[in-house]
Amino acid sequence: MEVIATVVGNYPRPEWFREYLRKVEGLQKDLDVEIERDVLKKAIAEVIDEQKRAGIELFTDGQLIWHDFLLTIASRLEGFEMNGLVRYFDNNLYYRIPIAKGRVKRTKKILYDFEIAFEIEKNIKAVLSCYTVAKLSRNEFYSKFEDFLWDICKAVKEEIEELERSGVKYVQIDEPALLYAEKKELEVLRDVYRELTNTKMETILMTYFDSAERIFPEVLDFGFDVIGLDFVEGYEENMNIVKEYDFDAINLGLIDGRNTKMESLEDLKGKFEEITSKGNFKKVYVSPNTGLEFLPNIKAFEKMQLVAKLKEVVE
Repeated sequence: MEVIATVVGNYPRPEWFREYLRKVEGLQKDLDVEIERDVLKKAIAEVIDEQKRAGIELFTDGQLIWHDFLLTIASRLEGFEMNGLVRYFDNNLYYRIPIAKGRVKRTKKILYDFEIAFEIEKNIKAVLSCYTVAKLSRNEFYSKFEDFLWDICKAVKEEIEELERSGVKYVQIDEPALLYAEKKELEVLRDVYRELTNTKMETILMTYFDSAERIFPEVLDFGFDVIGLDFVEGYEENMNIVKEYDFDAINLGLIDGRNTKMESLEDLKGKFEEITSKGNFKKVYVSPNTGLEFLPNIKAFEKMQLVAKLKEVVE
């Protein structure tokens, strides 16, 4: 069994970069603003270096210019407008509602900041989303949700194809909303995700904020190489999934990415061994359950160190 230390997505911005963004963004936080490429590259390089120093093995770019998950992806696609703030699931986090006013299309790179990160480090995963963007947006254009979803899928697929041509080896699809999908939606999503996962890149489905019991066993037919489960907010239910279903690779979200309290390494080791003893995994990623953006920088770094230490003690 191969064990790999990784992170989920976002990461706290370096303090100097926060100050820079305050100056260049002003009040226009719902729009992409002009950011000097060299400045952004310096900030991304710093975040990647922190991951390396902590012992992380598969990196992300930290999503340093993402204001919120939906806004960033939707604002880089044609057809969306942005509206006011609403709560993101049951967290103390808010997002701007993307509104589909026209046909959704990809007319430019979605992950242009990731392109900079890939220049710095090749062992890095791109992070995208599909269903969650569709589900949490407001559709004022399409007569059928399925058509809306498929157009977002096509846009994301185009991005994945360009990433693959550029040599990117890993793509993570973040889908917290998938955990609440209705059974009839899972039938459509099977075809949507099969389209997205039709690539030579390693595809990682990341779920969090709850257990994934509602989407099993259907999710096993979606084509993902790795399925990520939240073992902070859905431990018992997700443990039952591991006991009942066979899949080759899993991402264990074992460390709380939204709490500064440090977990016990011994407790984490026990949970890791309990989970992996119930499955037949060839590859296991260990990570926080969510991104680390809302932690202080020092705590985010310590959480990553804990991930790396866990990997060391279970090998």
